[in-house]
Amino acid sequence: MITIRQAPLGTLKRFSCLLFLMSASAAVSAAPTAINTPLSRAPLDDTSHFGIGATTSVTERPFVGVDSQDEGLPYFSIRYKRFSVEGLDAGLDLFKNDNSVFGLLLTPRFYEVKSSFADDGELNGIDTTHRTVFAGASYQYQHALFQVAANALKDVGGESDGTEANLTVSRGFNWGDFTIAPSLGLVWQDGRLVEHFYGVADDETAPGRPAYGEHSSLNYQAALTGIWTPGKHWHLLAVVKEDYLGEGITDSPIIDERSLTAVAVGAVFYFW
Repeated sequence: MITIRQAPLGTLKRFSCLLFLMSASAAVSAAPTAINTPLSRAPLDDTSHFGIGATTSVTERPFVGVDSQDEGLPYFSIRYKRFSVEGLDAGLDLFKNDNSVFGLLLTPRFYEVKSSFADDGELNGIDTTHRTVFAGASYQYQHALFQVAANALKDVGGESDGTEANLTVSRGFNWGDFTIAPSLGLVWQDGRLVEHFYGVADDETAPGRPAYGEHSSLNYQAALTGIWTPGKHWHLLAVVKEDYLGEGITDSPIIDERSLTAVAVGAVFYFW
């Protein structure tokens, strides 16, 4: 785990920001793609804090005819006893000891697509999908040299009824007021999720676009997160993230990109 200064509050805030620079993403008609860097949705101390800010990102999308999209999102950093909000993720700690946390997590997902996203009508006839919310169990283990985070989540927003599980290993390096944290992760998505957001229904077929149904997908992620604390209240954030999509998604006829890059920046002001 990263050691940041000596004060528990400074450590908690920095972990919290590193975690959700994060939801930074995509402008009015675009769809943001959440950037999830797993440095602590549920910090291992109980210091209360309250901060608000904003993030913005440029994100590549995998769909045919769709290039990069950008959007800004609000950022909240709140902890009170067992309850926390980081970025747009809400958590509740159920069990905690010196080096691990198990709890509940509620988190948005920005997998949606509209036919208008495509530059030249490549997605015409594809039904619109929408942003949704996933909920489930979250676990973190903190070692002296690294941190492991795992989530098992289900779509509870009435969109896909799909499930998703992820596992991420991260390591933080601290230089004074700067912290850099690389991470590697796996994301498994079940067939219902993939079919809903990336599939082609029978009534959506077109020449060169056959039907594509339920196929689960194992995806890979790598990210580099940085945070600078120039003063007592301000935290400035940046993330570069690369997603490598599995064949369950890339075999779909409406997908033409396997490797997706996202860059995000943001700032958070802490009142306490």
